[in-house]
Amino acid sequence: MANDNGTGAQDSSEEYGEVTTRLSLDRSAIRRVQADEVDISKSAVGVASFDRGTIRQSSAGAVIGRSVAMDEVKTGILISPVVRGDVHTLLDMRSAVAIGFGMVLGKVFLAGIRAAVRRVTG
Repeated sequence: MANDNGTGAQDSSEEYGEVTTRLSLDRSAIRRVQADEVDISKSAVGVASFDRGTIRQSSAGAVIGRSVAMDEVKTGILISPVVRGDVHTLLDMRSAVAIGFGMVLGKVFLAGIRAAVRRVTG
């Protein structure tokens, strides 16, 4: 006879009401954070994704949020329209847009040079 392990699987497609998740970390190391509101202090985070959050004296690989307040934070990638505070980042939205725009202009410039060389030699 087959025996169910536990109470059975629930359908993950059920719709729930609005759920607000709040997360507070202090002196922790965590791989991934996903919440509506976060408060992170003196921690290391791999990827943090949230709507509103505050990060203090921490390090993060990637921070993605709508509104971010930071104090003495080092991060690799920062994607947020609103950032307040002291943050040191390798790549943020402005830099990414500038790099992308530069790559497109460079590609157009090289295509123009190739076309000019073909006209001259061909």
